[in-house]
Amino acid sequence: MSHTKRQLLQDAGDKQRSRRRRRRQKHLYLVLDDWDKGFRIHKMDTDSFFDCDDDDDQRLLEAPPVLRLESPVGHGAYTGDMSFSALGTKIFVFMNQRCGLVYDAETAVMAVGAHAPAHMVCGFGISVAVGDVLYVLTYRFFDENGQHWFQAICPTAQPTKGWSWETMPAPPSSFTTRQRVISYALHPDGSTIFMTTAYRDTPGAPLGTYSFNTKGSVWRWHGEWALPFLGRAYFDGELDAWVGLHRDGYISSCQVVSPGFHSNRRQSQSHYMYVDPSIYLDCQMTKEKLFLEDRTRYMGASLVYIGGRSKFCLVECVASEKRPAFGDHGGCVLHATIFGLKYNQRGELETTNQRSTRSFRCVPSGDNNPDDDQLLYATGPLWLEQQHTVGRAA
Repeated sequence: MSHTKRQLLQDAGDKQRSRRRRRRQKHLYLVLDDWDKGFRIHKMDTDSFFDCDDDDDQRLLEAPPVLRLESPVGHGAYTGDMSFSALGTKIFVFMNQRCGLVYDAETAVMAVGAHAPAHMVCGFGISVAVGDVLYVLTYRFFDENGQHWFQAICPTAQPTKGWSWETMPAPPSSFTTRQRVISYALHPDGSTIFMTTAYRDTPGAPLGTYSFNTKGSVWRWHGEWALPFLGRAYFDGELDAWVGLHRDGYISSCQVVSPGFHSNRRQSQSHYMYVDPSIYLDCQMTKEKLFLEDRTRYMGASLVYIGGRSKFCLVECVASEKRPAFGDHGGCVLHATIFGLKYNQRGELETTNQRSTRSFRCVPSGDNNPDDDQLLYATGPLWLEQQHTVGRAA
């Protein structure tokens, strides 16, 4: 075989491998309040984190953003006017008393969605994708004696008709709007959403855990115990455990309970800002804390499960070193860390050697009038789990 022919075959193989690689690419989308008129959505290629070793260097987010969304009214006075969630390749934007928006990251098409139900007037507390349905739990903080509701949005029977909402059955009367969800996880059965709740107006009050089964639309009370996580946890098949952020800033894992599990134990006497630690499910924590040590600059953090072999991404938002976390307009720095988890020979949870961190400077973009700029923050990362064809070669 001639050198020219071998080169042509090699080039063709390289193109085919590149095409396959790009088909498998998935991306992390960050929704940032870095624009004085609304929000901007930035895309991050997590595979590129391992292309170089300059972990400590800060860089600007790639420009331009994937999408700019101008808040309809009152941006800055109440940032909850727009809420974001993800399902498959789509990013959902929910707005108070308005039709929602559906952005397809695979096709770059924006569509007008169904009008949000009345119970979602203040957005939602949590959202969980189950199959091709997105479940959002309403959060009506102003309604002291009201109830939470799960609202489900899914494609209509006729694809051309878009999306439709369905209101799920009400939870037990004990689950009122005085409580908020502090941690939650989808059970590996693929249909049961576990939620630990706390009283938002009574520190030290008993915590409790409920679940909602999406197949039968059935609520269940599981007792006065709590998931040991801060925010959302994810089931990882390799570890056979739920994994999430521990309330102390470490990564933790715990054994999954059965959908019918119930505990009759009662919490011990609580005092102000004290919660009996024995109510949490037993968990393991990594010895190394992945959070930034300077807690005075901390603004928020989110953990995202990105698949593969126990692979996760931690996104932490901290105030710029030149500014305090609250009270000025100096922007922030996003630290995104990709890491793996495993159990060592002693059965202890630890991070794998394959870990990389990228830091991004985020500066509010407006009219150069600092009095009008709001404190920059990240509303949370969105992992589009089924985006297989982004960047596909022709």
